[in-house]
Amino acid sequence: MPPHTTLPRTELRAAVLAVAASFAAMVGGCLMFLISGTDVPDLFVLLGRLLPGVASLVAVVALLGRDHLARLWRWRPASPRELAASFGLALVVMLPTLVLPAVAGLAFGAELEPADVLLAALPTIVMGTLLFALSTVGEEVLWRGQLQSLLRDQGFWRSSTIVGLLWMLFHVPLNLTYLAQGTLSTAEAIATTLSVAAWAPLLAALVERRGTIWPAVFAHAVPLSSLQLLTASSVAAPTTFWATNILAWVAMPTVAAVVLRRSARVRASVPV
Repeated sequence: MPPHTTLPRTELRAAVLAVAASFAAMVGGCLMFLISGTDVPDLFVLLGRLLPGVASLVAVVALLGRDHLARLWRWRPASPRELAASFGLALVVMLPTLVLPAVAGLAFGAELEPADVLLAALPTIVMGTLLFALSTVGEEVLWRGQLQSLLRDQGFWRSSTIVGLLWMLFHVPLNLTYLAQGTLSTAEAIATTLSVAAWAPLLAALVERRGTIWPAVFAHAVPLSSLQLLTASSVAAPTTFWATNILAWVAMPTVAAVVLRRSARVRASVPV
């Protein structure tokens, strides 16, 4: 069989193996906490983000060889300039994407946290993004790297939707565990799960914009949601809660389309 037909099939097997291993590890970990009656610790969430990366690493090296990692993971050397550009792009895109739905939620009875509280949180958001990026890289090499690369010929929206649904399903065991342990309400578990799928196209668009997973790594690490910009009483109101979530779900693919359009213009302006 010609090598050019063998390689895509092997890449598909490697992706299936990585996704299956990630799901199995997440389900196993959640079952352990449910059976033991132990609350899911924050450390497990951080380590859980590394599971897809470990699964992808093992699958790609075992079936294809480590020489394919950089290509499949959309991984460029992390030079200081690349990291700074990717970090800046992530913040420039994510902050308005999260802020605008919260502001629009004012029409549905939402109340923003006081300005001094929000300003005081900015340094924490920036530092948190840098720290959490150490773990989100584990997810991004599989979802926006290996899987997005494999499905790229399906077109951006179809591929990012498929990846988003798989990424969402990966989070289902954890959110169900939170629901069973009372950490999340039913509404919060549903909204948190659906938000993952809505987020996927924007992260994929950032990868397309820079040609590397790094901006998605930082954007994924931003420790903020639209609801966190609102007062606790606002979030407790069902109308405000769902309106703000729905606005965020609309904002994310909309901003993704803007990023893609901007990327196309930049590519068109580069001399051939």
